[in-house]
Amino acid sequence: MTNEYKLSVVVLVYNTEYYLEECLDSLVNQTMDDMEIICVNDESTDNSLNILRQYARKYDNITVIDQKNQGGAVAGNNGLKVAKGEYVAIIDSDDVVVEDAYEKLYKKAKQTDSDIVAGKPVKYVSKYQRQITYKNNIWDEERTFTVDEFKEIYYDVFYWNKIYRRKLVEEHDIYMIPGKIYADVPLVFRAYSFADKISIIPDVVYYWRRRAQEDIIEGNSDTSVSKSLLDIPNMKDRLSTFYYAKEYFEEAGLEKYFNYAIKTYMERFFYPIKGILKDETFKKAYLGEIKAILSQIDELYDNNLDKRYNVFFYFILHDMDSDLEDFLNFDLDERSTVTRDGKVYWNVKYFDNPEYNIPDEVFEIKKVEDNFINIDDISSDSKYIYFNNISLPQNLGIREVKASFVGLSKRDTLRENSIYDFSLDETGDHIYNGKVNVGEITNINNYDVHLKVIYDDGTYELFRFKERLFKKSSNEIVKLNKNKNLLFYFTSLGNFSITNGYCRNFFKYKVDGNSMILLPQTSGAAIYKVALIYKYDKVFFTKVDESLNIRLQNELELVWKYSIDENTKYNLYVEIHQHQFKLKTDAFVDFKEETIDYNGKKIRIFEDTDGSIAILLK
Repeated sequence: MTNEYKLSVVVLVYNTEYYLEECLDSLVNQTMDDMEIICVNDESTDNSLNILRQYARKYDNITVIDQKNQGGAVAGNNGLKVAKGEYVAIIDSDDVVVEDAYEKLYKKAKQTDSDIVAGKPVKYVSKYQRQITYKNNIWDEERTFTVDEFKEIYYDVFYWNKIYRRKLVEEHDIYMIPGKIYADVPLVFRAYSFADKISIIPDVVYYWRRRAQEDIIEGNSDTSVSKSLLDIPNMKDRLSTFYYAKEYFEEAGLEKYFNYAIKTYMERFFYPIKGILKDETFKKAYLGEIKAILSQIDELYDNNLDKRYNVFFYFILHDMDSDLEDFLNFDLDERSTVTRDGKVYWNVKYFDNPEYNIPDEVFEIKKVEDNFINIDDISSDSKYIYFNNISLPQNLGIREVKASFVGLSKRDTLRENSIYDFSLDETGDHIYNGKVNVGEITNINNYDVHLKVIYDDGTYELFRFKERLFKKSSNEIVKLNKNKNLLFYFTSLGNFSITNGYCRNFFKYKVDGNSMILLPQTSGAAIYKVALIYKYDKVFFTKVDESLNIRLQNELELVWKYSIDENTKYNLYVEIHQHQFKLKTDAFVDFKEETIDYNGKKIRIFEDTDGSIAILLK
């Protein structure tokens, strides 16, 4: 086997014309040299093939394979089988690779002689990064290991955030299963099983595009190939992952890890479960398939899953179909717990009930779940955001609890620059309170607000504040915001977020007879706009110097001749997703009133009566 390239990237293409150029641009602009790009078009019916051919004419390291429609698995295999790189990668054509990702992954592979190197992925939703939160934060630190040393790697079931040694792929037939929709997990599990050495780097390497709502892979969108809740072949395809994985572990002599690995994936087997409430044929097929799987898993109730899954397991294994349906309809959101002999249990109606006679272990809570987080409210005043009476279950080995503000970040910006963690105080028996000084949030942004629970062993989990966790209604919570520079709101999915429209000393500025330029003083993501507004008239600052037709790095400019009318007093506003906040003078470093000569007139920049910045041409 000869290697003509350092890396071969196989791109799976099917009807992604709206995203394909962004994907290909991220590949041809990689900082890594000596890389081939193999694009496999699975008989797209849109303009994807024409786009591929345009790029292939422009870049001599791009190869296009145009195959009859056979599915993504066959497309991936066909690309892998013609690859000539020392390492190979497989990606989806609606996603984006970070510009220096492959350089970093390959460098790590050579340093450590690893068969597989994985990096951190993030969700890519409406041009913004969103964190992928998992039970184990496996991408948080750099490490090199075998599966014996770090079995938590099985939580990472994605194929596209990795590079694989081509020799490993070819010698152990690490290919996708033809015709299988959910072909990613068997491939990744097989690769792990035969790899001698694996590495992880903590750098973000991959933007995983999520369309429509939040999680297409969970069947929440009609545009997804995994869309149908009642599609029996689709359901069986999903569940067949169990049997392929079991076979691979046995072949590699790693049977001892199979139970652990399959439990990391178990939640996905239950994505279709609510289909049993809608169709009797689907119900019979699904319950038969899933029961056969559950009966083969050792120590089934010893897992890291939410408690609802244990109840699913018990009802299914004991053919308690009507109770399962009742549970799905009425009891999933039961929030009460009870402590006995130092152990915490889910106090759902089936617990300690002789009518059901279910063992206590099914209901034992061993970790925090959002179902068991209770919050009085969140409020604010002119200086602080208050987190009031957050209650967590006892005896779960919790070291510390924090409020985590995760700001929106666009592509190719460091998310870490927009994340703020604030410790909460334990003021009672696992009751947490705290106040966050708004001035310590040093970027104007939208923030997803999470509860960060840090355990005694140093691991942590993030829980999004959701409407159902609060004792008050969403409308009541929103009204508890008394800070004019903040906005409390709940997303369409019921998630709590805060918009911060003000930061002290946020901008420097300079003015002359041509324009006003703002220079942000933060390294965080800039998702805001700045506008000059008078009543219904609004003119935005831009990132383009129109006189020179060049882009200004991080600078915002307003050219006077396009922007202001005589004898009209304008104010400066920050706008974030259509919400506007007046800019006060203390948002500027060393603000001072100025008068500028402009075409024989005067532009006056001054402090208005409410402390905001006003601009007047006379």
